[in-house]
Amino acid sequence: MKKSYEKIILALCALAAVALVYFGYSKSTAIETDLEFIAKDGGKNDVVVEGAEKLSETLATVAAPILLEQPKTPEDRPIDNFVGVALFAKKPAAGEKTAKPIDPVLDAPIHPPIPNLWWLENRIDPGYGDSPQRDEDEDGFSNLEEFESKTSPTDAKSFPALINKLQYAKYESVGYFLWFSSALGPEEYQFKIVELPPAFESAKPTEQEAYLGSSGLKYNRTADYIGANTNIFPEGFGKDRFKLKSVTEKEVTNASTNLTSKNDFAVIEDLAPNKKEEFEIPKMPNSKERPKTVRYDRTAVLILNAAGEEGKEFKVKENTPFSLPPGKGDNAYLLKKVSADTVLIEYKDPSGQTQTLEIKKN
Repeated sequence: MKKSYEKIILALCALAAVALVYFGYSKSTAIETDLEFIAKDGGKNDVVVEGAEKLSETLATVAAPILLEQPKTPEDRPIDNFVGVALFAKKPAAGEKTAKPIDPVLDAPIHPPIPNLWWLENRIDPGYGDSPQRDEDEDGFSNLEEFESKTSPTDAKSFPALINKLQYAKYESVGYFLWFSSALGPEEYQFKIVELPPAFESAKPTEQEAYLGSSGLKYNRTADYIGANTNIFPEGFGKDRFKLKSVTEKEVTNASTNLTSKNDFAVIEDLAPNKKEEFEIPKMPNSKERPKTVRYDRTAVLILNAAGEEGKEFKVKENTPFSLPPGKGDNAYLLKKVSADTVLIEYKDPSGQTQTLEIKKN
């Protein structure tokens, strides 16, 4: 029985092998038939892509420059192509929850008195609450100041009058007491002078009297008796500064006693460049008169808060011309008067008219 099974299995294997051979032969015949079909078909030799000429025409059109006409608003305002008009919104009114959009061109000014067109022309964003106070070009002047002065807010070299940014920071003074001390006769006069401390000017009259009457003061005296038209102090404090012009005798009434007496008065010329003036002093003034004869050299410490000079102090003596920025350009400004609280400055405006500006300290 076992041998019969083996024979059956062998027979089945033989049949399977015959079937595989036939299947392989039939497939190879089919491939040859297909290849024969392809080989017999000659195909096309034209490799041009259909519609290629349209692509060339299109590329030529794109490569050529296209000029777009700049559109304008009904008010004849040019509008940049592809750029819309930026809209802003007002804060909601009382009782409302929604903010209303506004057109910076057509609606009312966002920051009166500056018109909205000014912001657009200068390409400055007016959308900040403090836009008028901002300094776009960092020249020390705000947008509002530039608008009012008709200068460019985006050009640091274009700015309003610098005098408007001048600050009076400090006050300095040097006092001196010039004393007509004696006279031996015509053309024989003697003088002495002493420099006073900065605190003297602000001291009380009684304190000033006491100080000038002190025996500890160190005077610079004339070396000898001098006459008219003579340099009073050839050396020391006051050197080459004061010239004796003349001496005149006058009647003087004492305010306390109402008595009249005669006294000599010397006319002194101050030769300092910023002074160039004459003043008169009495011979041997009493204690109450002495403080009235004291004179001062006053100086203002100034700061220009613009044009890159912010925070930089510079000094100008009273009645001295100066420039802005300091040390640059013509001396177009005159420090006419200096006091502990204010300075008075003279200058000419663009029309040539003399203007006077008072600036308070700090």
